[in-house]
Amino acid sequence: MKFITEKNEIVDSLQMGASIAERRQTIPILANLKIVAMDGKIEITATDLEIQLKTVTVVKEVIEEGETTVSARKMSELCRSLPDKESLEFNLNNGKLTVSSKNFHADFATLSTLDFPELESKEETDSLSIESKTLKRLLNKTAFCMASQDVRYYLNGLLVEYKEGSINTVATDGHRLAFATSQLKETTETAEVEGKRQIIPRKAVLELAKILREENDNINLSFGNSSLRIEDINLDFSTKLIDGKFPDYEKVLPSGEPDALEISKENLQSALTRASILSNEKYRGVRFELSNNKLKLTANNPEKESAEELLEVNYEGSPMEIGFNIGYLLDVLATIESETVEINFYGEESSCLIREPGNKLEAYVIMPMRL
Repeated sequence: MKFITEKNEIVDSLQMGASIAERRQTIPILANLKIVAMDGKIEITATDLEIQLKTVTVVKEVIEEGETTVSARKMSELCRSLPDKESLEFNLNNGKLTVSSKNFHADFATLSTLDFPELESKEETDSLSIESKTLKRLLNKTAFCMASQDVRYYLNGLLVEYKEGSINTVATDGHRLAFATSQLKETTETAEVEGKRQIIPRKAVLELAKILREENDNINLSFGNSSLRIEDINLDFSTKLIDGKFPDYEKVLPSGEPDALEISKENLQSALTRASILSNEKYRGVRFELSNNKLKLTANNPEKESAEELLEVNYEGSPMEIGFNIGYLLDVLATIESETVEINFYGEESSCLIREPGNKLEAYVIMPMRL
C-alpha cells in the first residue's frame, strides 16, 4: 500500500475515527483504524464493536492499492501536529507503515486487517431521508439530558421516535427531560416508519452530533430492530441500539394552565452563575421566590454562606417558592437560542416547563427539589 495525500485531506477522517476507536484496548485491534487505499481514495474504518464509522477521502494519488490497521490515537495526533497543507506519503513495507513528508519521517507498527471486526447488519431495515442539519439540531437540543451511568440502562441513550409525520428526540436522566421535534416531508418512506421508537446509545449520540454536517443536504437513515445506520456523502455510521422500554415521556410533560414567567436569558444565566458559587456543592440547589413581576433567587451552603438576588421579570401568576438544581437550569439556558426564556410553573410540588417564547418544537422539563 502506498499513497500520497495532503494533511488537510485526511486529518478530519483520522480524528473522527480516533474518537470512535476503543480506548480501553481490551482487544488491541479495536484501538486501531483500518486504512484501505483503492481507486484514488482512502477508506478509514473505526469500531468499538457497538459503533462503526467509515469515511472515504479522495487523495492526490494512490500509487499502490492495499490495506492495513494502525493506532488510531497515534496516527490522528501525529497528523494533527503537522503543518497545514503538508504533503504526506504513506507507505506500507514489511509490516511497518511509514509516514513521511519533506522534513519528517515516522514508522508505525501495524496489525493485519484480517483480525479487524466490522459490524455486519443482516436484519431487515426501513429507510428514511432527513436533512443533516435537522438531525444534528434534534440531537444537540436533547443530548445533554441523557443519563451517563444509570442502572436503568435505557436512560443512557436518546429516544428517536417517528410519529404523526414527525421525528422526535427525547432524553431524560430521571430528574429532567428534553424534547425536540421536526416535521418530516410526506413520502411513502415516512408512512412505513410511523410509530417506530429506537434508543440510540449515549456514545453514538455524542459522536453523531459532532460529525453530522450543518447542511441542508439529505442523509439516509436505515433502521432495524437492533441497529441504526446513517449514510452521508463519504460517511457511513452504524450503531447498535439499546434494547429497552423508554419511559412514556408524554406523562412527564406538565399539563394544565401554568403560571408563566418571562425573563432575559442573559440576566437569568448570570444570576444563576453567581448563585452557584455559594450553593451547596453536592446538591447545587437554588430557591425561586416568585411574586408580581419579581423573582428572588436564594442559594446557601453548609458553611452558612448565602447569596440572594432580585430580578425584574414578567410574572403575574400566584406567589410561590420552589427549588431547582442550578446545573440543570444552566444546561437548558445554554441550549436556548432566544434572548428571552419562558418558564411555566404548575405549582410548588410540580415540574416546570422551559421553552423559547413562541417555540413549540422544543421543550425542557425540570423536576423541583426540596431545599
